Amino acid sequence: MERKSIVLYDGDCYLCRQTKQVIKLLDWFGAFRWLSLQEYEKRQTVSSKQREVIRGEIHLVKPDGKISTGYQAVRFMLVRCPLTAPLGFLMYLPYAEVIGDPLYRLIAKNRYRIFKNKCTNGVCKLPQ
Repeated sequence: MERKSIVLYDGDCYLCRQTKQVIKLLDWFGAFRWLSLQEYEKRQTVSSKQREVIRGEIHLVKPDGKISTGYQAVRFMLVRCPLTAPLGFLMYLPYAEVIGDPLYRLIAKNRYRIFKNKCTNGVCKLPQ
């Protein structure tokens, strides 16, 4: 059984790649194994709907098989990194999700616009 959480991300997306790079630096205990959607597709059969969902927000598969996505996945990762644990714990406070989840979705939905100089050929653009 996998003891690390598996983080599925869009390897074509600038923001996703940068998130991976930062969390890998902060993951002192090696809690995460990163797998791009593109690599995942080579190993698993992925429907076009599943592909769009994974490209839409980060997915984290915990060792027990439970899946967290988006804001929930980010706070899970932050709590497990010593330098970001305080921020991660704050994200678990009551009602933090009321602000955090819509903020995450806003950034995810607009990441192409935000990183238009970093992303080419619309690979960061989410379907409307």
